[in-house]
Amino acid sequence: MAAFDYAQNLYDVALKPRILRSLINEHIPEEKQQLRNSLAFEHVVSAIRTHQLLSERVVQSVDDKKTIEKWKSAVDFWIDRVLMLVSSNMPVKCWAGICLLGVTCEGCSSERFLASYSVWLQKLLSHLQASAGSSFVKLACCVSISDLLTRLSGFPNMKRDGSSHAAKLIQPVLKLIQEDSSDAEGPVNLLCTVLTSFPSSLQKNSDSAEAAIVTKLMSGRCNTNMVKKLALCLSLLPKSRGDADSWSLMIQKVLIAINVLLNDSFQGLEEETKTMRALVPLGKDPPTPLGGLPIFDISNKSTRLERLSMASISSLMLCCSTMLTTSYPAQAKVPIQLLLMLVERVLMVDGSLTQTLYPTITAMQQEYVCLELPVQHSYCLDILCAIVKEARSQLLPHAAHIIQTVTEYLRKCELPGLRVKLYALIKLMLLSMGVGLSLYLAEDVVNNASIDLDSVGDRGGEARSNSESMQKKRKHEMAVMSFENQAQTNYLPKNPVPISVKIAALEALETLLTVGGASGSNSWRSSVDSLVITVATDACKGGWIKPANDFNNSQNSSSDWADFQLASLRALLASLLSPGRIRPPYLAHGLELYRKGKQETGTKLAEFCAHALMALEVLIHPRTIPLIDFGSSIEYPVSGVKNRFMENYTYSGAQKHNVFPGGTSRNEPENPESEDDDLYEKWVKDSDGNQPPVTEQENNETPPQLAEKVVSISSGAEVIPENKGKGILVETQSVKEANKPPEILIQTVDFRASDNMVTCDPETEGKAPVSSSVGGMEFKFDLGDNDDPMDEIPDIVDVEPDSDEE
Repeated sequence: MAAFDYAQNLYDVALKPRILRSLINEHIPEEKQQLRNSLAFEHVVSAIRTHQLLSERVVQSVDDKKTIEKWKSAVDFWIDRVLMLVSSNMPVKCWAGICLLGVTCEGCSSERFLASYSVWLQKLLSHLQASAGSSFVKLACCVSISDLLTRLSGFPNMKRDGSSHAAKLIQPVLKLIQEDSSDAEGPVNLLCTVLTSFPSSLQKNSDSAEAAIVTKLMSGRCNTNMVKKLALCLSLLPKSRGDADSWSLMIQKVLIAINVLLNDSFQGLEEETKTMRALVPLGKDPPTPLGGLPIFDISNKSTRLERLSMASISSLMLCCSTMLTTSYPAQAKVPIQLLLMLVERVLMVDGSLTQTLYPTITAMQQEYVCLELPVQHSYCLDILCAIVKEARSQLLPHAAHIIQTVTEYLRKCELPGLRVKLYALIKLMLLSMGVGLSLYLAEDVVNNASIDLDSVGDRGGEARSNSESMQKKRKHEMAVMSFENQAQTNYLPKNPVPISVKIAALEALETLLTVGGASGSNSWRSSVDSLVITVATDACKGGWIKPANDFNNSQNSSSDWADFQLASLRALLASLLSPGRIRPPYLAHGLELYRKGKQETGTKLAEFCAHALMALEVLIHPRTIPLIDFGSSIEYPVSGVKNRFMENYTYSGAQKHNVFPGGTSRNEPENPESEDDDLYEKWVKDSDGNQPPVTEQENNETPPQLAEKVVSISSGAEVIPENKGKGILVETQSVKEANKPPEILIQTVDFRASDNMVTCDPETEGKAPVSSSVGGMEFKFDLGDNDDPMDEIPDIVDVEPDSDEE
């Protein structure tokens, strides 16, 4: 019957216990069987994680009781087989069982884990404490215990029990770290897990843990990955005490240790420094040496010639950088001034000898220092990035010190990797400390970026020159060189600057334009705009290169060149959108580049070009759109009220205006919210005859003709001045006066005769007000006494949208 017991589909719960039993029977050996193939365990682990075979997660219903029992029985069978492997005397089977037990800790249900984790931990701890056990079995124990503690830390009510269990692991783990023959990566990872999940378990053994970590770090027998792990573990060590003083004391020890080693290593390569005086102020005792090692004792003079190598300095600087980027439960005070002094001390050393009569360092020592200096410079830039990222605007009191250090190092730094990191630091500084910083960094950033971007068009320029020479030799036999032929051309760059450096320089320029583009209008802005458009044009001359293409360039791949094209277009967009005193001078050229790039469908460059065209729409078609949609945003209880309101207050023609419009045109169409935007057509008509647009209503109405404004001069009327927009406007409404025939002198003024409106003859004498009677409404403008200046009434100017006249 089992042959015809089909499952519903892939997600059928009844299928999971059957798959689990099949995996156990096929790949997990019994007690007397040999391990057939250890590589098959990878397939077992992948199947368990993909199908969640140990989760026992099923909907509780009456029909599923039988399925639940089957699944529970299968998981019990799995755990019994795994524990049997863990207890095996054969190292290979024991290693396999320990690895599968770690997978079980990750994937089993919460109820099963809480009921069984203490038993599993005792099984693993017995192998970890065994003195005669194999090293790879102990390494597997560290990994599985780390998985168990990580899962246990997810239960808030298990913190106390977890700390008590983790405290039993400290001594065996520290013993494994101190052993030279063992692989310390597993124990260090386990110690980091303990410090992250249950830091209080290490409080009593904090000093011994510090000594073991520092001793391993200073041994010089660790690879780069191991050094990073030890640095992270040392940075997490203050969490065991949980107070701010522990963190401050640890970083002070690290800074003292670094400067003590630098005093010997940089002897003869730097001037006298005052860093040590700042680390230990007068009248205060220095703290205990880092890790209790005598080599870091300031008062110890006898061991200075036997101190460790430059690699140890790099390791301690990595610890310092990691401490700044690692979260801490208490708010600690960061010694920013001491860190900046350390960074300045290291970055200013380039390996050159000081001007002395006799050198105090040998040539071999100088070579060894120069070999390690790039690593130390990189860690110093990491420290600066961490300080800027964490302190942000609070770093402004130290901004002058940072700017001086960065600009001076920017002038002397030549290694590509360090220049990329330096540009990233400048970008972070501009974003963190604002536009004020751009005033002091802009000149150096622009000058160095111009040097790095000097030969941007290597591909396009070289291909173009080769094509032109070929055309001359063949007498225009081949008019245009195809893109495929360009791809086969060997390019010889004039300035061998890696693409990564050019991309970093463009990103720094983009950030500079974004943050401080408006502040550089009188100095560097024009040169940066010209540089950016030149770089973007040269980068795209050879065609839009897709990442799949290969070019004959060992340093710069096609994907790097595509990233460079994208970076140049991003910088160009920042140049076009950054505020300035004039309109972007290269807008048309930039739009052409974006339109061509948009055609490369399916690439990141095409997506950005489409975004750039949308962002530049406000520069291509500037419009004044109303802030409020009267037709949709205002609700009226009675429909008649809405109709009367819209009839009185919308711009429906010259005869129904009760206020003078303040837009770009005096006469607007009846429906300003129309979907048909005829703004461009109005501009064309205005430019042809300098005539304002005339609405259909104005064509049907006879008085007054040609939509002329009527200005009435009356006497004896009471005038109440009120400020209404561009003029002094008073709205009075009287039924009796509206019914009376107007006995006034009418004077018509053509607004189209000149750009400025003249309300009356300047030679007219008297104190008569100027009024306009339209549609039962009377508008009065008080001209004032003769002593009042005429410029109190502002002129109403009719200017075309694209006109530069003011």
